[in-house]
Parts: sequence; structure tokens; C-alpha cells
Amino acid sequence: MGEIDEDGAERVPGEGTADIGLFAGGFAIGVLLVGVLWGAVALVTGSDEPASGQAGDTQVGVPLGAPSATRPAGPSRMDRCVEAEGVLAGPLREARPALDQWAVHVGAMNKLVVGEITLAQATAFWNQTRVGAYHRIKAFDHAMAPVARKGVDCPAPRLLGTRAPAELRTCSTHVAAEARTLDAAQAAVDTWRHHVTAMDQLRRGKLAPAAATQMWLSMWQRGVQQIDAYRVAAQDVQRGPACDGLAGGPTQQAQTPSATPSAMPSMDSME
Repeated sequence: MGEIDEDGAERVPGEGTADIGLFAGGFAIGVLLVGVLWGAVALVTGSDEPASGQAGDTQVGVPLGAPSATRPAGPSRMDRCVEAEGVLAGPLREARPALDQWAVHVGAMNKLVVGEITLAQATAFWNQTRVGAYHRIKAFDHAMAPVARKGVDCPAPRLLGTRAPAELRTCSTHVAAEARTLDAAQAAVDTWRHHVTAMDQLRRGKLAPAAATQMWLSMWQRGVQQIDAYRVAAQDVQRGPACDGLAGGPTQQAQTPSATPSAMPSMDSME
């Protein structure tokens, strides 16, 4: 007869041992089957755990498998200054013929007031300089469009630092001189454009002679000052070497006779 367990039921000898043996055997078989299954999957897909020193050691933020090449560097400061020189060259070339024409126009007035030419001669100069004025002004405006749209990206000489190469400093200085010249040219061309418009309005009867005379006095005096400023700035460009190491540039000084405004004919004579 077997032993009585705690619940009063008769326990057959070896029964518990057999249960434990069956459980242990089943667990071992289950573990073995899971191991075989995992191994088969690993052979097909490959291990998800990288070896030490391989992909698992990649830095944070770097995609797995991505090449380690760095981003290409942007244009150097020298490249940017050379490009700026090219951008400024176009409007500076177009400014010269427009301002040469304006210089002759105000120069005739300068000579008239000091008695070097007669009113008839001055009128002939004014009529000649009016021809093609809009064309030259529009050519300048068209050349200025890229500068207004893109600007220039050359660091100023004072921002280069003491270790900047000599050729970079030379190029930056040249570009700065060109920029000053173009600013002076823009101001002078704007005044010339205003005066050409006033002359057309006067001829069409849309502007009274007295009002036109006052406008001409203001524009004449302003024109003399602005063309002189442009001439001085252009001389600075011509004096220094360009980015290619050669002297000069696309600008050319406008010839502007100097005279202190002291007398002025009526704008009627300029119709």
C-alpha cells in the first residue's frame, strides 16, 4: 500500500518522480526545438548583433551603411572675391558711356557760365548728348540687375584678418574699390535719368519752363558733384591691381570740367 499524502489520497510510489521526469524531458526537448528553430532563422537572415568594433560602433546620427565622406567645402574667400569682381565688371562698363554723356552735358553748362562757349554752342552740346541717352541708361540698368538680385559676397579687407594671403587682400581691396565706384555711378546715373525725363517733359509741354529751369539748376550742381565723386572712385580702381594681379579694371574716369555755378540760362534754350 502506498503512502497517504496531505490531502488523504494514496500516493503511488514513483508517481511524482515520473511527473518531474516527464516535465524535465519535455522542457529540454522544447528548449532544443527553439534553439534549432532560432539557429535556422539565424542562418537565413544573419545575426542582428554586430561584432564588437563593426557596425555597432557607429556614431550617433550616422546612418548605418552610409559612406563616411565629408560634405564638399564651399567656395573659398578668394573664389568669392573673384566672382564678385566679375559681377561688378558689367555695370561698371555700362556706367562709363552713360556718365561720359552726362559729363558732356553738365560740362557744357560749366563752360557756358565761365564764358568759354556761347549759349548756341552749349545748346548744340545739350542736343547731342540727349541722343541715345535712354539707351545708355537702360543698358546700365540691365547690367545692374544681377548685382541687385545677387549682390556680391566678398569679405571686406578689414574683415580678412592678419593671416589672409596677400593675393586675397589685393583682390578684396580691388572689389571694395569697384563697389564704391559703382555706388557713385548709380547715384550719378539716377540724376542723369531724372534730367533726361525732365527734358522730354519740357519738349512735350508737360513741364513749365520756369519749373524746368529750377530742376536743371539742382541737377546741374548735383551732377557736377556726383560725376566728380565717380571720377575719383574710378581712379582708385585704376590705381590698384585687380584680382588677376594686373592693374586697372573696366572703369574709366569721366572727364568733367570743374566750374563754380554762377549763372544759368533758361531751360527754354534746351528744348
